[in-house]
Amino acid sequence: MDVPRAGREEPVAPLPAAAVGIGAGLSAAALALAGAIGPPYLDVSSLNPFVGAFAVTSFAALFAVPFAANRRIVASRPEQAESWERALVAWGAVALVLLALSALVFIPGDSSPADSLIDAAALIVLVESGLVLLVLGAWVLSS
Repeated sequence: MDVPRAGREEPVAPLPAAAVGIGAGLSAAALALAGAIGPPYLDVSSLNPFVGAFAVTSFAALFAVPFAANRRIVASRPEQAESWERALVAWGAVALVLLALSALVFIPGDSSPADSLIDAAALIVLVESGLVLLVLGAWVLSS
């Protein structure tokens, strides 16, 4: 059994801020490739493979946010060894901004994720950020 020792650092995920950046970059590349292939983008019977790649990479970038936030918080305040509460609040803030932006794009007007790449991307981000907020809401309610 490993007993925690004073002064021993807990292992940290390597380069979480880079994971956010790489995920965002791969998401942009996936959208560009999806645009090059053309519609249908996101339909009940068809899915552009690069829209699927966008869904995975954008979720990976969103999932890396609390780890990057925690690392920044701990680096700026070393006396707070565990600052996951603040990191999760930052994650929620990022998810809320993404939810609002994607709702502004997707909800008004004629939304067609099958024919419009921006509508397909907005729908995916809307669902992903909504799921993050649901998880954080459950965490808050369970406390």
